[in-house]
Amino acid sequence: MIEPRPELSKLSDYVPGKSIEEIREQYGLKKIVKLASNENPLGASPKAVEAFHQIADCLHLYPRGDAPTLIRAIAQKYGVKTEQIVVGNGSDEIIDMVGKAFIRQGDNCVGITPTFSVYKFTTLSNGAEFIGVGEGDAKTSLDDLAKAIDSKTRVAFICNPNNPTGTYYTESEIREFLKKVPQNVLVFLDEAYSEFATAADYPNMFSALDEHPNLFINRTFSKIYGLAGLRIGYAIASTDVVRHLWKVKPPFDVNQAAQVAAIAALDDAAHVEATRKMNAEGIEVLTREFTALGFKVLPTQANFICVKIGERARELVSFLERNGMIVRGLTSFGMPEYIRVTIGKPEENEFLVMLVKKWKAEA
Repeated sequence: MIEPRPELSKLSDYVPGKSIEEIREQYGLKKIVKLASNENPLGASPKAVEAFHQIADCLHLYPRGDAPTLIRAIAQKYGVKTEQIVVGNGSDEIIDMVGKAFIRQGDNCVGITPTFSVYKFTTLSNGAEFIGVGEGDAKTSLDDLAKAIDSKTRVAFICNPNNPTGTYYTESEIREFLKKVPQNVLVFLDEAYSEFATAADYPNMFSALDEHPNLFINRTFSKIYGLAGLRIGYAIASTDVVRHLWKVKPPFDVNQAAQVAAIAALDDAAHVEATRKMNAEGIEVLTREFTALGFKVLPTQANFICVKIGERARELVSFLERNGMIVRGLTSFGMPEYIRVTIGKPEENEFLVMLVKKWKAEA
């Protein structure tokens, strides 16, 4: 028998939200709404779709691995140098590249918890220890996260807004944290949901990159731009950090369709604003409805809400699936009494509320 690396014994399989196909096969349903994976209910940017179709006759050609046109577009949007940008096959690959470039066996990484599981997965797969700080639905103090850093720490992971709670850190909180972090510790600021944030004090950290060369800002085209199926993410950091990531980056990981669609999506302000508007209205409606039903809804700056159902949360998730509604149970996040609900179209949100009311009435 071929023995795997010993680190694999510490890893658990990633648990994604259930797909529409899974529920259709399991229950034979025709109408299924998926509000489980924080996808854009309006779909992809129309400009991105048009760009995608226009390169159909070039699919036999390898993409440019350095994605120069896309990187120039990102640099122009955020006012940074092209040398400060790296792209990847989704944010997951960006996280993986950070692990390959900076995390060594015997190191540790710290992160707020509960949070996105890939941070821990990447840490453990590179032979390091993951130290989670925080629990439940309370917002983790960044002071506590700073105190967890020691001489073996290589990366500090902060998801802002946080998945799955929707909580966020202000610019002053993050800047104070950066002052306490040693320069040899990479601060991985994951802003996958940043474009949905409406709080006046939600941070713009690009201006801090020159002051803090260990700051690493991670973003994605999967959420507000609706390109989750094309798998494209990007990060902005110091030129020195980015230079090391290019050394471990696969040469053709970001496909040609993803590159042209992402460039077009960056230029589609109308789609972004329509998505933001629908999201804000959906948060208001679902928060009001779940609260009226007696459930606790956490304040959110993302495109989802986190709801405390109680000890029957799994039962509700199963009931919803049997009736054609997919939401995310949070047992894998260490929050078994909670569900995470992606904000959908008005009619999808109404369908969800109707089913939850039916479940509660029958109970």
